[in-house]
Amino acid sequence: MSLRLKVTSSCPGTSPLWVLQGLILLSLLLTLVPWTAGKTPSVDKKRFVELRCMCLNTVSGIHPSNIQNLEVLRAGPHCANVEVIASLKDGRKICLDPNAPVYKKIIRKLLKMNY
Repeated sequence: MSLRLKVTSSCPGTSPLWVLQGLILLSLLLTLVPWTAGKTPSVDKKRFVELRCMCLNTVSGIHPSNIQNLEVLRAGPHCANVEVIASLKDGRKICLDPNAPVYKKIIRKLLKMNY
């Protein structure tokens, strides 16, 4: 009579080496899940980043000929103020005072053209 136990697999026809390789592959795949699960497109981030006023300080001494592009942001849940962001010809972006008479006239013309 022998006290030695006979080692058998619960699945006939599988070797312990294949089971070990399968477990290693499964563990590698599961370690990649947290990295890929949290990825979101950068477009979604932009929606949530700009939920505050963009202009902290405003300028009123910029000549209109130096302005290349003008963006008017209406007051809303993100900010209680109307914001006017000007892209200058030298590449800088500055916030203009929306209450300055010169810029009020430009904003009125832009709004009439868009509507």
